[in-house]
Amino acid sequence: MAAICILLLFSGFPAVNNRYSAFRKRQGTIGETEGDGRYASRQSSTTKMTSFDKHLLERGFTAEQTGKMSLLGKWLLAPEGTPPPGSNTENRSYLILIWKHGPYLERRHIRRFTMNKFSPWDRCSARNCTLTYDEKDLHRADAVVFHLHLTKSPSELPVRSRADQRWIFLTDESPFQTFMYGRQKLSDYDGLFNWSMSYRMDSDVPVPYGRTVRIPDDISNDDVGHWDTVMRTIKTKLVAVMGSNCGDHNGRWSYVKTLKSLLGNDLDIFGRCLEGNRTVCPGHFDRDCVVLNAYKFYLSFENSNCREYLTEKVFWNAYSKLAVPIIMGASRYDCQRLLPPHSFLHVDDFASADALADYLRYLDRDNKRYISYHEWRDRYRLINEHGYFGSASKHYCRVCEALHYNSIAPKVYARLEDFWSKKDCTLVSV
Repeated sequence: MAAICILLLFSGFPAVNNRYSAFRKRQGTIGETEGDGRYASRQSSTTKMTSFDKHLLERGFTAEQTGKMSLLGKWLLAPEGTPPPGSNTENRSYLILIWKHGPYLERRHIRRFTMNKFSPWDRCSARNCTLTYDEKDLHRADAVVFHLHLTKSPSELPVRSRADQRWIFLTDESPFQTFMYGRQKLSDYDGLFNWSMSYRMDSDVPVPYGRTVRIPDDISNDDVGHWDTVMRTIKTKLVAVMGSNCGDHNGRWSYVKTLKSLLGNDLDIFGRCLEGNRTVCPGHFDRDCVVLNAYKFYLSFENSNCREYLTEKVFWNAYSKLAVPIIMGASRYDCQRLLPPHSFLHVDDFASADALADYLRYLDRDNKRYISYHEWRDRYRLINEHGYFGSASKHYCRVCEALHYNSIAPKVYARLEDFWSKKDCTLVSV
């Protein structure tokens, strides 16, 4: 009955999905805005060159890339201490509905893989939001978050009754793992979502696994000098890798196998892949693997080589452990923009696994040269935000912030693959 009412209210609009015909026409496509001067004015104010843009350009982003980022995304990469963008509304509260999978996602985003519950608004710059899992709140919600990885088909999505709701698709996986169920196509979801929510910084609601932000010269870093002392004391082993997913789209485990044959006992493998040690680091995301503290390097090998795909393997297993990440996943260009200078190694810099192994042994002998890969720690702050190993998850906070800071101009992803696609990944034959 609700669907019939929507069609009656907005009859005459072409339908892509019989439940969403009215909404698509009202919202337009990505980049389109209504003729209302309020939208045009606000869009103009958010796309002009700002201090956020200036910093991003200095960091290596292009003008085109910064133009595609939301205000929230720009602010998340701004130097430490930068005030958040001004709110687009005053004295407004928001209701955020997590569709169907709220209780399951709570383990990570509320409990942080512990038995405790944490407020999603803890240290959040915008707090006047309420979270609900109750589908009866659909008609009241200002934003509805849909976890694509767990969604079995578009039929699981509800009938839409409000054109002003923000429908947000969430994925923390690479485009190769967008869907867990069935042989679904992204095009099945064309015209349904207003905002994207992923690890990529050009998402409307960016939720990266971690960030590194510049510390301005006039702000002291309490960690200066601390890392050097600790490192010289505890770094007794060369390189480690940990993994429970033995599949990949980039040949990472074949590369690890080759490295193991070259490095022998200088490369330790934890987890169930390549007959690794399964007892030293039990648990999956709920308990930290303290043995990683002893290693100088960590193989931050993702399961896919996709745009900006950098996970806890970089931010927790490497940076937080005072190790240098050796990255396979996001391109070197992405890493240069998103990570501190001279803070990582990338497999693309080496002609072969033999060349990488030789360089690791060289750095192991030259302590001064190795230490140079940590000097960034004096001027950058590391922030883990993935919810694993007890770290904070900022997913729901980011939705609240996006509702406050992002443009209110209507928007819809009419062709989802224009934004999220396997075309942003590379397949590697090893």
